[in-house]
Amino acid sequence: MIEVFANGKLFKYWTDANVSRSLSNIAAGFSLTLTTSDTSGGRVQLWPGDAVKIRVDGIDVLDGYVNRVSPSFSGSQHSLLVQGFEKTCDLVDCCVESPVEWANKTLDRIVSDIVGKFGLNFYNPENVDVGAAFESFAVDPGTKALDAIGKICKERGILPCSNGLGKVYLLQPSSAKRGPELVQGKNLISSSAEYSLSSRYSDYFVYGTGKAKKRVESTAKDSDVKRYRPLVIVDANAVCKENTDARADWECSTRKAKSLQLKCSVKGWMRDVSNLWEPGLIVSVTAPDLFIDEPVDLLVSAVNYSFGTGGSLTNLTLVQEGCFAPQPEIKKNPVKKVKTLRKDAYAAIAKKVHG
Repeated sequence: MIEVFANGKLFKYWTDANVSRSLSNIAAGFSLTLTTSDTSGGRVQLWPGDAVKIRVDGIDVLDGYVNRVSPSFSGSQHSLLVQGFEKTCDLVDCCVESPVEWANKTLDRIVSDIVGKFGLNFYNPENVDVGAAFESFAVDPGTKALDAIGKICKERGILPCSNGLGKVYLLQPSSAKRGPELVQGKNLISSSAEYSLSSRYSDYFVYGTGKAKKRVESTAKDSDVKRYRPLVIVDANAVCKENTDARADWECSTRKAKSLQLKCSVKGWMRDVSNLWEPGLIVSVTAPDLFIDEPVDLLVSAVNYSFGTGGSLTNLTLVQEGCFAPQPEIKKNPVKKVKTLRKDAYAAIAKKVHG
């Protein structure tokens, strides 16, 4: 059962509901289609800025605000489309008051301070390692709050996420927790896959500028691309071989990761008796009709909870975790290359298809 509360009042007169969460967008979004009047004939009155909570089977899935209201009628049909976002939308839209500077503070302390200014909470339920304290971190005037958070998280290979209820937490895809297996013929209602080489190249050439204008360069090869397809990248900020090595490796590995994407639908919104499906889970997928004859591990990057004429469904977007590997920052000290921590699912599937 889905319950929608607006300004503390329960609204039952809706026909469709969608709630979306994604690792690429910290603020969950929602859309509701309601009839414009309740059973007593009273008009349903919602307005941009109203507070909204959405609950399924007694579990809160979203806490946020109405952003757009679109009433319409045609003949005897009267409806109201209500759209909005989770409370964390203010981190995306708004700036941090500047100037702000932290000295010898850890990443979690800085993130907590920033989200706290917007009345939001921060927690670290998975005990993600945030590393040593930053000697100094400053926010420039006009910097959006999420950009400031993203900047320091990127340096540590961490993703800032939200639970849909306005609580910000940290996720490290390489150590994400496991979800249920997805198997064709069992719990997968429908699924589709896309395998593409359109953004991949056989050879990556990265050119930087070394000391005294001496050019530094690095190369990386993608063995899955059989024909000659070179990509040349000029990175004026790369001043040493370590910089260009890291950039070439990152370009190759992330493009590999992004060449595979699955869309899956499962019945209901719960992955087990007490937990919702959520972004950031690692799931094992077996779907012979998608050329996945043996299980492959993929990361849930986005979740859409929907309710309509087909009942309750969860639509999942699955990718390889390398999609979220942070681009190497240019540092005074040598940077580390990006490492692929899980099996390359694209290569494994391709090998099976070719025999």
